[in-house]
Parts: sequence; structure tokens; C-alpha cells
Amino acid sequence: MKSTVNQTHVRSINQRVILDSIFRVDHISRASLSRLLNLSKVAIAENLSYLLDLGIVQEVGTGESQVKGGRRPILLQFNKDYKYIVAIDLEDEDAVFSLANLAGEIQNKFTIQVSSSSSYSVRLELVENAISVLLTSSNLQPKDIAVIAISSPGIVHLYEDNYQANEQFQNWQMIELMHEIEACFAAHVMIANDVNAAAIGEFHYGAGITSHSLLYISCGLGVGAGIILDHKLHEGESKSAGEIANFITGAHTDYPVSLEKKINIEALLKRILHEAPENTLTALGHPNPFTFHDVVDLWQGGDEFINDCVGDIARNLGVAISNIISLLNVDLIVLGGQYRAFSKRILPLINRIVENSAFSPVPVVSSQLKGDASIYGLLTLARNKVFQEICDQNIK
Repeated sequence: MKSTVNQTHVRSINQRVILDSIFRVDHISRASLSRLLNLSKVAIAENLSYLLDLGIVQEVGTGESQVKGGRRPILLQFNKDYKYIVAIDLEDEDAVFSLANLAGEIQNKFTIQVSSSSSYSVRLELVENAISVLLTSSNLQPKDIAVIAISSPGIVHLYEDNYQANEQFQNWQMIELMHEIEACFAAHVMIANDVNAAAIGEFHYGAGITSHSLLYISCGLGVGAGIILDHKLHEGESKSAGEIANFITGAHTDYPVSLEKKINIEALLKRILHEAPENTLTALGHPNPFTFHDVVDLWQGGDEFINDCVGDIARNLGVAISNIISLLNVDLIVLGGQYRAFSKRILPLINRIVENSAFSPVPVVSSQLKGDASIYGLLTLARNKVFQEICDQNIK
């Protein structure tokens, strides 16, 4: 069925274009905005009136006149402190909490360790307390929050009230958490896949800032990908695009192993425990338990067995990445996750495989934002939601 775009929809579209344009510049006059967007001065004035009344756009003084002796133009500026965003990145044992204004400037950020055995009620209380601390630290009230944005592993199907995630992440019960946080702070809560959020973060703030299409690979505790195609996040029909953890390796065997189970941190620790020579195990403190951080420290110290293990991880990743490049034809690959710690070893091997195997080779680089990639992606998603809701109010 065809639908007619009425004047109300046109106004909403124009307001969004105007708001986006003012956001991207330090300040601009009405006349310059009219020329930039090819909109009449009347259309600019009508749509600006609404944004000025809200307070998300402000008048901030005067600029230079374009005509000698003419009136100096009033300058417009985006009000970055109109509302605030709480961004929360939930990982396996760490939860990162941050507060930022609409410009993505982080006001406060801290990390809280979460025990893997913690019940949902404990996790809920932790999140509520952390949000309250963020607000108190900046002398804000819940009404000052525009969006609480949360990223976590897995896929959330809001309309079905369903959360798909690996077993170690299901204690978060994301659907229940979302509703509880909304009720507690009377604020909208949005949820995004952590790797998708990281891809958006790197695209807008990090290594992909000049890219058109990129693939963000997170590798460590798990293996996943976020896909940006032609400046837009690609999630697929069931929001499961990028779930490369299930890529099959060793297909010549009777029991193929998934990429994640072959190269994630759990697999690495098991291999070390079962195959490492005595000197490596002794250096790690075996028979006492050792952690991934212990492994990284030993690798940095030059341990040959760990170096070989990291090389095997790189080769498996290189094959997967090379295949994805040939399929999607992106212009950049960004490596994130815990295995960033091995970048000096992993990246040269991956790039060599890509150069020799991919149909159109592209660079594979390390994440610039590191552990903050998901946070910056959440801030971008949340700001876009705020802008769209503001500009859609006239339609309702």
C-alpha cells in the first residue's frame, strides 16, 4: 500500500535534518543553515522555533555580517547539556557505568566487578545503585536522563520478551532488568548487543571514523562481529547477523568445532593446562589456578608456547576474517575484545592471510577505543533516539 507523506511528516524530517546539522557544527547562523540544507528561510524559522522552545538548540550571540554595515546574524548552537545519557556495558565479570551529555562527553565513568555466581536480584540492585551514584556525582535528577542505554552479549527480542545469550550471561535477565530500571528511574531504557554497539562506537569515534563500511570483531571471552554497511548497522532479519561464533572449523572431522569454542579464552586456558611444557605451567603458578591476565603477562615476557598458541588463534581468525571480507566487501576490519592484548602478534598474521586470500584485501587494525567502544556506540544510539523522539512528537 502506498502512503502519502503529509506536511506533519515533512516537518519532522526537516527538524531532524536541522538538528543533526546544528549538532555537527560549533555554531551556525540561520542564513548559513538555510544555504547548507537548501531550505527556505521560512522553513528554517518555523522548525527552529520548536527546537529553541525545547531548549535543545540555543542562541549564543552574534557572528560577522556578510554585508558591510549589515545586521550581525544571531548564531545557533546545540545544547549538549539539554539531557544526559547513562550508558552501561555489561560484560562477563565487569560492568562499566558512564554518564555523558548529548555530545558524548563523558562526565563520570567507573567499573564494578560482578561475581559470576551473583543472582539476578543482586545484579539489579548493583545497577540501580550505580545509576544513582552517577546522577548524584553530577548533581542530577532522574528527570535529567534522556535514555539509559545498556549493551550486553546476546540478542534481545523486545516484542517477544526474549533474551538469547550464552549461559554465562543469562543471569542478567535483560528483559526483566530493562523493565525494572525503567520503573525505578522513570526513564526510557534501550538495549543493544555489545559487539554491535562497539562497531558503532569505532565507526563514529574510533578507528572507522573515515570508513564507509566496516567489520568489528570482538574476540576473547567470546567471538562476535558487528557489521556496518554503507554507514548503517546491519543486524539481519532476526538480529543475529555477525554471530560468527558459530562458524564451523575442522569440517573434515566427524565433530566440527565452532570458531568460538576453538579460540576463545576458555579454550586457550584449557590448551595451556593440557599441552604446555612444565616451565610454562610453573611460570603461571600451576597447580594453583591462573587467569587470562597471567597468560598475557607471560606472553609479554617471551614465553614460546604461549606465543605459538596466540599464533594459532590468529590463523583461525585470519581465515574467518578473509572469508567475511570476500562476502561483505567492507573497507576496514577492527579487532577488539580481550585479544587486543595480543595485537602485536595477531595483527601481522591476520593481515598476511587477508592479503593472500581475500578477494579485495583491506586493513585489519586494533580498536582505538579499546574497552570503551561499546560505551561510545551506546551514546551514539541513545542520542539518535533522543533526536528522533523529539522530531516525531509533532506526528503523534
